[in-house]
Amino acid sequence: MTIIDLLLNVLHPLFSLFSAMYAFLLYSLYRLNFVSRIPSSAIILLPSPLGSLGDEAMLLAAVDYLKRQEIKNISVIDRTKDETYPVDAIPNIDLSGFLVYTGWYSFLTSLLPSVWKINRYERLYALGADMMDGYYSDFATFKTIKLVEIASMLGLSTGILGFSYNRQPTNLSKKLLGSLPSRTKLCARDKMSYQRLKNFVAHPANLVADLAFLLQPIEQSEILDKVVNWVDSQKNQNKIVVGLNIHALLVSRLEGVKINDLVNVFVEALTKLHYYNKQLSFVFLPHDIRTVKGVNDDILLDKVMKGLSPEVADCCFQIPFPCRAREIKAIVKNLDCVVAGRMHLAIACLGQGTPIACITYQGKFEGLYQHFNLDPLLIDPQELFVPNSTKLVDLVQELINQRESLHQRIMKKLPDVKKLAESNFDSII
Repeated sequence: MTIIDLLLNVLHPLFSLFSAMYAFLLYSLYRLNFVSRIPSSAIILLPSPLGSLGDEAMLLAAVDYLKRQEIKNISVIDRTKDETYPVDAIPNIDLSGFLVYTGWYSFLTSLLPSVWKINRYERLYALGADMMDGYYSDFATFKTIKLVEIASMLGLSTGILGFSYNRQPTNLSKKLLGSLPSRTKLCARDKMSYQRLKNFVAHPANLVADLAFLLQPIEQSEILDKVVNWVDSQKNQNKIVVGLNIHALLVSRLEGVKINDLVNVFVEALTKLHYYNKQLSFVFLPHDIRTVKGVNDDILLDKVMKGLSPEVADCCFQIPFPCRAREIKAIVKNLDCVVAGRMHLAIACLGQGTPIACITYQGKFEGLYQHFNLDPLLIDPQELFVPNSTKLVDLVQELINQRESLHQRIMKKLPDVKKLAESNFDSII
């Protein structure tokens, strides 16, 4: 029996029975006034450990919105020890023992104290992102959904907010989401994910937009000033400034493709773009500090920079990293357009009216374009490695040519998209 079979056929029903009994006991203690709950309180569960500026953007946007709704006591669930996002919250809840990725059975011993901590709150919001379909880890999906299920049994207002659902969700994901209590709100962050949830999962779904659309950019910082000064210097020379992000996940599941192959593709593409149009300048935008295949975004983009000729490199700027999600959102407003490999970088751009082209994976980006009634400007990672292909260069040139009209169309739809992002919290505040 595989671990997935174990989760699906054995652990899932046993866990549900045990947690229901324990939740009933704790809820009874609360109703009998033996346990008090923190007034005007909420817990936020992040989709993954510290490192993603996308997760940070969702978290900060959620905290800001909840505080505007007079939810004053907010805690963040820490997935690992000694790692905390920069949010103004009451002391965080350490559930690293429950959520740790290693040792598939170790979380059971931390179940009782974890649920006891959750019972002190009135609401629990899980930020789903791209972790609910089992693509990265069935076990991570299992633990997140089970935590939400227990919180709902305790009588907390619960929801899994702003997540995408790919075209091939795992059987475990479908069964777990379908077995959640009906009062738990499921929020699909795009129309395609919404339709997939309706097709695959026996639970009501709601169409929303990603929480990160609500993130407020920073107004001033040392990093922002450095980038803006460089961008201004380029625009004073009538340059078109294009942002660029790539990351190792684009090739992590491509057989026979190595990191250096990805680097070489972009060195060649930037060289060709510079040859065709000397008015182009490029800003490299890392968006995740975590490493895959031994590199993170910053290291990978540094490899691209070092592979360029001095003439092309002179037209490129790599932003100081690490930085904050609010800084990235402020930076992209100053760019003419961006080629984005990461979903939340694309969202930061659209939230500022900056046109995007995307290197897509998991079928996640198409639904994002639909929010703005835009024809997708996309390229699949596999297409990057087709010999003698010009698709990447053609895509960037198309983006540059359409940038002004795309900006106008994005700004026209942005207020509606922000309202959809706020609807994540409808009926669960």
